[in-house]
Amino acid sequence: MTTEAAVYKFGKIENGLDMEYRYANLWDIEQTRGPSRLLLAPVADQVSLVSDLLNDLPEPFGILYVLLLSRRGHEPGRYQSPYPTDTSETRRFLEEYREFLERDARHHLRVMSLAAEGTIVYDNHNVIYAYGSLQKFEQVAHKHALKRGDVRFPVPHTHKYNAAYDDEEDKILSHWSWKMFPLQESDD
Repeated sequence: MTTEAAVYKFGKIENGLDMEYRYANLWDIEQTRGPSRLLLAPVADQVSLVSDLLNDLPEPFGILYVLLLSRRGHEPGRYQSPYPTDTSETRRFLEEYREFLERDARHHLRVMSLAAEGTIVYDNHNVIYAYGSLQKFEQVAHKHALKRGDVRFPVPHTHKYNAAYDDEEDKILSHWSWKMFPLQESDD
């Protein structure tokens, strides 16, 4: 699928214009109510970073595709893979939907290690949250030339739901016989 300059996932409003927003290849550690997490904000190629972060998590994996908004009449919800996946299948899934995941904001994606505590979340603000071995994740961040710094979302910002990817929404939701659950408040 070819992309146009106006097709992007996450934007900022500047001088009344909505334009693509790209982070400056940053990472940081965030404290949460639960465990600390790494926040990674690459300028591009987020799916490759997610894939590399999986190296430090043991398989099998659970995949949770969180559809926040549908442009095709699908029910927004949490779509859980029907069975655990190994590293190879997880990477094939990421690669198959790379462009859709990186260029459209109608969703979040979570990949969870079912063998250990560890989760990678790629969210609709075009950032990645990594829970687990933060030191190992930091090494991956350095490998991807990310520098430690303060990651901030632009205010105001926009999320793009691009008609160019409507067929991809259908395709990802027919990839498996997903187990569907309602959205949770934390999915917002």
